[in-house]
Amino acid sequence: MKKIKMNINSIGMWIVLVTIVGLVAFSGCTDQEEIDTEKTDTEKIEIEQKLVIAEPWGISGVDPAKEGGTLNNFLVLDTLTVMEPDFSLVPGLAKSWELIDNTTWRIYLKDNIKFHDNTGLTADDVTYSFERNMEINPTIRRDLGIKSIEKIDDYTIDITTEKPDAAIPAALSYAKAVIYSKNSVESNGIIIKPIGTGPFKFEKYNKATDILELSKYEDHWNGAPKLDTVLIQGGVGEASTRELAIEKGEVDFTTEPPLGSTEILKGNPEFNVMIHPLCQGYKLNFGNLSKAPYDDIKVRKAIAYAVDKESIVEHILYERGEISNGMGFVPGIEWRNNDLTGYPYDPQKSKQLLKEAGWEDTDNDGILDKDGKAFKMTLYTWPQRPALPPLAETVQSQFKEIGIDAEVRIMDWSAIKEHLNEWGAIRVSGGSTCMRIPDPSYYLERHFYSEGTSNSYGYKNEEVDLLLDEGRSTFDKEKRYDIYREVQEIVVADVADVYIAYHNLAVVTKSSVKGYVPNPSAHDYRINPDIYIEK
Repeated sequence: MKKIKMNINSIGMWIVLVTIVGLVAFSGCTDQEEIDTEKTDTEKIEIEQKLVIAEPWGISGVDPAKEGGTLNNFLVLDTLTVMEPDFSLVPGLAKSWELIDNTTWRIYLKDNIKFHDNTGLTADDVTYSFERNMEINPTIRRDLGIKSIEKIDDYTIDITTEKPDAAIPAALSYAKAVIYSKNSVESNGIIIKPIGTGPFKFEKYNKATDILELSKYEDHWNGAPKLDTVLIQGGVGEASTRELAIEKGEVDFTTEPPLGSTEILKGNPEFNVMIHPLCQGYKLNFGNLSKAPYDDIKVRKAIAYAVDKESIVEHILYERGEISNGMGFVPGIEWRNNDLTGYPYDPQKSKQLLKEAGWEDTDNDGILDKDGKAFKMTLYTWPQRPALPPLAETVQSQFKEIGIDAEVRIMDWSAIKEHLNEWGAIRVSGGSTCMRIPDPSYYLERHFYSEGTSNSYGYKNEEVDLLLDEGRSTFDKEKRYDIYREVQEIVVADVADVYIAYHNLAVVTKSSVKGYVPNPSAHDYRINPDIYIEK
């Protein structure tokens, strides 16, 4: 994630420059062209099938090994399997798959897929993409659990796993497991123009302005998209800037306007406002569970009981959040443990637990202390999600009621990581996606396995590790899901982190933008081929 780079004036200037270029080109028309109204109207319709997006997060680059998720969200690159909006898994570039033995999955590729340079997709491109991605970004190998990939013939590959792995078909839909042509790679080994198989072709990317331009790919294997052009302005991190950009007509599509603007935008006929659940949540991540004060479970439970979730959902999130049951999986997911209730708001219980942990206000200053140290913490959060700063301030106020002095610091997400080992640090988090891979292993292993890629806060439970290993290697679906439900019960009892609410995303478009379909597997949103501009 990048720092905020663009204000509303620079967005407007960008749009003006694009318009000027178009006007200069049009000014060269002959008189005959000007009176050929039928041709002009047709060309006008085609040109107007352009979607301009204000994207909160920085794009950062276009090498699929590093930015595969971004390029998948904008439909430049495809994956072998695909997760549908209803969480079901369907074929993508692969037409089918089968388990050969406990550690080998055989994948059969479709034989009619073309890359954007009109070369055909073969097993060589698939094996190359996976090997290069895993070499450059080792976390992909860990997330996928892949040991090796072998070409069997031009349209068949074998994936060998480190251990028996029931999650592989789902893992092949991972947005970072994207496939691209070997021809994408420059002689120096880098990729500056990715060649994919998606509905949209890469045209250019300006790193200085963080603008990505895409165009329609007519020969896409699943049919051409309805849009001709997509322009994405990355790094528009301020919610008010995104709102102003769409109100001024400078962009067609954006997300996460200020919380207080939801009803105003919904009441304006010039806009479509769609609020839909994501498999994401707002929560408190303890900075370090291996040292004081959060190595004491009584302190963690006290903090969980101190958060008034109902008040936060009602007064901070409005329509854009629902109370969590104590875990990150949203209702409707097959493997969710629906028996969990989390920790209800109970400040008196919080105070009692803190007292049992040795925290008391010995000097009557309103702040608890222990062994001469006051309980002062820092709540770190970031601005791109408009709910996070007010949510952090509300939690700060609620902690004051139980005798904890909390400071709120708002900074870029990447900078926060440097502070999480500080005494008492907590990250007020949003956007922790649970469905980038439609399998319970993805979220639970990343966050609660002792060596999970997102377990930076030091959670460790040997029983959880054993259950997660068992879950991966169990091929009976119902047995697997029971294992993962048990994991959820344990980590909630351990108060590994404090879940507050599920995240409902607000997508705002011009009223002329039609056909957008939410997909919970994306990080926030993914455009879809059926989006079009109605005139």
